[in-house]
Amino acid sequence: MNAADFDLFGVGLAQFETWLLVFVRVSVMLSLIPIFSATQVPIQVRFGLGLFLSFVVGRIVPTIASIDGLGGLTAAIASQALVGAAFGFVAFLVFTGVQFAGEILDVMIGFGAVNIINPTTQAQVTIVGELELALATLIYLAGDAHHFLIAGIGGSFSLVPLPFAQAQPALAQDLVEFFTWALFLVFEIAAPIAIALLLTNIALALMSRVAPQINVFAVGFPLQILVGLTMMLV
Repeated sequence: MNAADFDLFGVGLAQFETWLLVFVRVSVMLSLIPIFSATQVPIQVRFGLGLFLSFVVGRIVPTIASIDGLGGLTAAIASQALVGAAFGFVAFLVFTGVQFAGEILDVMIGFGAVNIINPTTQAQVTIVGELELALATLIYLAGDAHHFLIAGIGGSFSLVPLPFAQAQPALAQDLVEFFTWALFLVFEIAAPIAIALLLTNIALALMSRVAPQINVFAVGFPLQILVGLTMMLV
């Protein structure tokens, strides 16, 4: 079909292809972004939110030239899905780091063998890991960070314009720095509590040498829980 002959409710072929690529990127990002990707959110709601955001963002994104051929359009759709997955994974990585830090603390406190079902991901997680994730989610919502993420969806089209993904050295460097920051976030959350628990274990080891008649295992487990939870509150 000729591009000039295409007319869908007054929308030309170039405008339709632009909106389609925007919808693909936005939908993939929403499928990974925390809160919006939760299983408690019905698929219909996520689909409707994707349509609404695509309509809003599509109004500010410059209309691209019509793509020739089905192969070019397929490549553009795959490219936008890849870009959406990359940006969505960046937001998902922060929450994964927080939960991983909690799982490290679970092992050190002694809760590592106790697993519960995360209603968001339907995966087995540890107690402190789920608590850290819930606290991070509350802070995320209370700080209106989800609004910044929605604004970031629109801003992603300025960083990586349509129709194809073009690697930019500055953007690649920013992604590497963000991944590094997310890794250090795990240590920043877990390190203070882990150091306190390590000192507790050293004190218990010295106590077992000084007073061998004391049952260190009976004393150490509740003491580790007390120290770990206290440090978490601090």
